[in-house]
Amino acid sequence: MLRAGNNIRRPSNNVEENAKLAHKTGNGPLKPLNQLSKPVLAKPVAVVQNDPLIKSQRINLQDNEIKCLEMASDIYKYLVHHEKKFVLDENYMDGGEPTSKMRRILVDWLVQVHLRFHLTPETLHLTKVDLQLLGISAMFVASKFEEVFLPDIYDYEFITENAFNKKQILGMEQTILNTLEFDLSCPSSLVFARCLSRVLSEDESNPVDQQAFYYAYNICKCIGELALLDSVIASIPKSHIAIASMIIALNVYPVDGIDPKKAEKACIEKLGADKEEIADAVGLLAQVACKNFKQPKLVAIKSKYQSTKLGQASNLLTDAVLEKIEAMGRQVDME
Repeated sequence: MLRAGNNIRRPSNNVEENAKLAHKTGNGPLKPLNQLSKPVLAKPVAVVQNDPLIKSQRINLQDNEIKCLEMASDIYKYLVHHEKKFVLDENYMDGGEPTSKMRRILVDWLVQVHLRFHLTPETLHLTKVDLQLLGISAMFVASKFEEVFLPDIYDYEFITENAFNKKQILGMEQTILNTLEFDLSCPSSLVFARCLSRVLSEDESNPVDQQAFYYAYNICKCIGELALLDSVIASIPKSHIAIASMIIALNVYPVDGIDPKKAEKACIEKLGADKEEIADAVGLLAQVACKNFKQPKLVAIKSKYQSTKLGQASNLLTDAVLEKIEAMGRQVDME
């Protein structure tokens, strides 16, 4: 493996050569095109006055292209259809090992590994949980699928304190891929949550308090990740988890410009969900989120969402807010 020290240019004993090297100009950092020495040829364009309306339309067109808005409806219809393949039975972990408690401990540890390696959120959601070897190998596979710059396999050895070597991790990788038949395209709740956030916050006819929605969205993500700790949530489609998380977040953290009831209806219509199934998902998710947030030992997700990058969502989940979430769970049970 290449080391940083191996790539250091050693100084020569030749004084003249060193002087040339000192004055030699390298490529240096990347520069914008308009700062390069050679002119960049472009097609002539008509001079247009700085019209804010034209500028706004241009930005919207660029956003539409980047977000594939013309195909978004078909994409999410396919994802809702495809996620059914990955829904498990509610009691799939009963009657053997690993137990639900062992799984919960593993997921908490994987969240810490995920933070240590600075991986994308998708990698954590794709990592499904000898058990530690399975978990670290699953994250190794997920990082290959999701990351651009992924950690080296030796980093995974190191993070397990060398409990497993490269050969064992690669062997488990083959087992995972063969078991899944190389289908790693399971859509996560995060994918659907992002879809819902655009539906609710980018309506030009209805201005929304974007700062408040930013905090509500991070609460939604926090609740969705707390669900990862509980095996019973594996029986709920990821699109339902996303809708339920968004409904809970908007009810406990109000956002100007968004009516929670109308938002619930819009989310259900967008992803084609059943209203009664979503009500059941809200009740179960509210109970699971409160239980996992309050327990004192497995706190990786709670600590993660204390970061300012994630809106300090953990700090927003005060005792009063948790009581509201618990009440939503009890209300569904009574119905």
